[in-house]
Amino acid sequence: MPEFLVNSNSYHLGVKQDGEPIGDVCLPPWAKGSPEEFVSKNREALESEYVSSNLHHWIDLVFGYKQRGKPAVEAANVFYYLTYEGAVDLDSMEDDLQRSAIEDQIANFGQTPIQIFRKKHPRRGPPIPIAHPLYFAPSSINLSSVVSIANYPPSAVLYVGIVDSNVVLVSQGLTLSVKMWLTTQLQSGGNFTFSSSQDPSFGIGSDVLSPRKIGSPLAGNSESGAQYFATMQTPTENFLISCGNWENSFQVISLNDGRMVQSIRQHKDVVSCVAVTSDGSILATGSYDTTVMVWEVIRARAPEKRVRNSQSDSHRKDYVVSETPFHILCGHDDIITCLFISVELDIVISGSKDGTCIFHTLREGRYVRSLRHPSGSPIGKLAASPHGRIVLYADEDLSLNLYSINGKRLASCESNGRLNCVELSSCGEFLVCGGDQGQVVVRSMNSLEIIQRYSGVGKVITSLVVTPEECFLAGTKDGNLLVYSIENAQLRRSSLPRSSKSKSLATG
Repeated sequence: MPEFLVNSNSYHLGVKQDGEPIGDVCLPPWAKGSPEEFVSKNREALESEYVSSNLHHWIDLVFGYKQRGKPAVEAANVFYYLTYEGAVDLDSMEDDLQRSAIEDQIANFGQTPIQIFRKKHPRRGPPIPIAHPLYFAPSSINLSSVVSIANYPPSAVLYVGIVDSNVVLVSQGLTLSVKMWLTTQLQSGGNFTFSSSQDPSFGIGSDVLSPRKIGSPLAGNSESGAQYFATMQTPTENFLISCGNWENSFQVISLNDGRMVQSIRQHKDVVSCVAVTSDGSILATGSYDTTVMVWEVIRARAPEKRVRNSQSDSHRKDYVVSETPFHILCGHDDIITCLFISVELDIVISGSKDGTCIFHTLREGRYVRSLRHPSGSPIGKLAASPHGRIVLYADEDLSLNLYSINGKRLASCESNGRLNCVELSSCGEFLVCGGDQGQVVVRSMNSLEIIQRYSGVGKVITSLVVTPEECFLAGTKDGNLLVYSIENAQLRRSSLPRSSKSKSLATG
């Protein structure tokens, strides 16, 4: 976290000999006075291809054959003899004074690590550029296919999700379908190989679950969108969470057969958004009643409860989600529009039409802080990365604002058109946006700088997901699914050795 470099509480840390007070850490010129830039560049450097390709030399010095003997002398890697393992046997010493002196010396000088390797450590294999095309070669990603979703009449694709190599689609009118996500990559000997006869390498396959109606009709005053849906993986089955209906409930729908297995009604008004943790253990719901409820996902289904006098099986229930929330979070004055929830960051973030974004801890439900949109505009969408970067989007002024998890505003920009979806790449380094302007735009999560624009062939994009392979699946208003991927020829070109300039920017 860059905050450790800043004396934000203005503690008195003394003064230098020249009388200058000691405050923030002095950063090198290349950091441009920004702690965030300093941490970001260090992370990029430590994960670079240069470091990865030279890591074995460091292992040789610290743990390997260059730690001792002639190779250590030649590498100027020699330390005081008492720092080495086995240099002295303290248990056999009879002179307490000498033993105490040696112990003190070891405590002050430190110890050399145990020598693990006696031979040269092998060099790490070269990185696979196609594993992270957004980082290595964003320009190599192209619109590879346009798939028509079989809905009559054609209707907007409200939600696109990926779960267990399947594509989950929900169209307007609440039509659910699940299709196969096809990849032709085969991993062999650490390298990806591709069939020369297949182009493109990624695509949409046949139906796993044929189109069918799900859930209850959406509330008439609700704007249909992806915030009403989320996929959830459990050890036994995968589910779709759906909300936004007049019943003030959210529903758990099996992706095996499309049936509704649970409907939970605890909010006092329409449930306006839903979010699930990455491990599928907890979900959160936001509502028109201005509250956020946090629910535990029951990993193993509870035994069916049999009612002795029941006339049918209608009294049996499959418990996937706990019937009551373990947190009810308050603080907003208007409708909850968007949510983010993370076990790793121990955080629940809620955005609202009141123009605020509120942070609570996940485990304890404790209030942490609030962020207010710079112009007070309603928060429409939010996205948060594993590194603790949060992006807020507002339809009113079409602005994107980037914050740290500790509330510092890092960057802002205009989106150049209404955005209907903002998603993160799996690495969390890229923000992928789509909307009315008919483009998919990729931005940096460090600066909001545009990395690449991809044509949407003039179609309004209503939903979006980034696959683990860093392909994009974009649903459109006219009922199509746009597939953006790397084609075979471009994969082969990307696998060629890169220039020294590109090597310095590549991840390990």
